[in-house]
Amino acid sequence: MKIILTDKIQKLGEIGDVVEVSSGYARNFLIPKKKAMFASEENLKYVESKKSELAAASADEMANAQGMADAVSGVKIEIKVPVTEEGALYGSVGTREISEAFNEIEHTVDKSVVQLPDGPLKELGDYSITLLFHPEVSCVVEVSVKPE
Repeated sequence: MKIILTDKIQKLGEIGDVVEVSSGYARNFLIPKKKAMFASEENLKYVESKKSELAAASADEMANAQGMADAVSGVKIEIKVPVTEEGALYGSVGTREISEAFNEIEHTVDKSVVQLPDGPLKELGDYSITLLFHPEVSCVVEVSVKPE
């Protein structure tokens, strides 16, 4: 399905680009989130006329994301979890637990921002976690998983 991007999408394109994506991705995510429009002549003219406004809105969003990243950059959080007698975790530490740990130290971080490419943390130790606030703005924080 051909769509016109109204926001910069990482690994997809810039504002105003006409791209081909799967219909499910377009109908279920991009269009409802106002990140894209169906590709038609009138929509293309609309996006071209509003391109500067859309770019300015995207720049504001990026500036807000940069401010949030600067606020949490270099922060080290500690998460205490219950463990067995052998030192294995009961369960795991996921994006929700990391987000809640940031909220406890008064840094608002949404769980959708936390990137765990290898899945939830299932062992005790220190980890470097990436927080992706915007496709172009990210920071690395230290997360320490310790026994209760």
